[in-house]
Amino acid sequence: MRKVLHILGDFNDQDIEWLIDSGIKKTIQPNEILIEANVQLHEIYFVLGGRFNIDLPDGTLLAKIKSGEILGEMSFIEEEPPMVNAKATEPAIVISISHEALTYRFKESPGFEGRFYKAMSLFLSSRLRGTAAKISYENTEIKTKREFEQDIDNATLSRIQIAGERFNRLLNHFS
Repeated sequence: MRKVLHILGDFNDQDIEWLIDSGIKKTIQPNEILIEANVQLHEIYFVLGGRFNIDLPDGTLLAKIKSGEILGEMSFIEEEPPMVNAKATEPAIVISISHEALTYRFKESPGFEGRFYKAMSLFLSSRLRGTAAKISYENTEIKTKREFEQDIDNATLSRIQIAGERFNRLLNHFS
């Protein structure tokens, strides 16, 4: 769940209210594909519950996504179709936010746009650090998988409590 903290920790209360007002709750069934490789994506998703496998079109598993993570952010930022599939491995709940709604919100609230892109950069940086740590320590016993998954950068530590409260607001609203 810590990845959502990168995003919600930079948002303010008005941003959370906008997510609640603009978000659409979707229930995804096991084996249902939420994101399909090479198919243009028009939404980003906040995962509130459940799990997803992220894999290449050939079936190679790249990652497992769980509650508190975001999907589709790279396609939004790059304006390119996704390169991977995201398939539910159990019943899942997501909040869907359309690219159109985000773009409109950026125009009406430039501060939100700045907070959004800062949050995305921290989120993607965290993802890259985690990947680099996993590769770096894969064949050593210096750190266990559990240890590097628990590492949280200093910028996030100061925002954990409020971000957790904001995530709980989203969960409570969409439950």
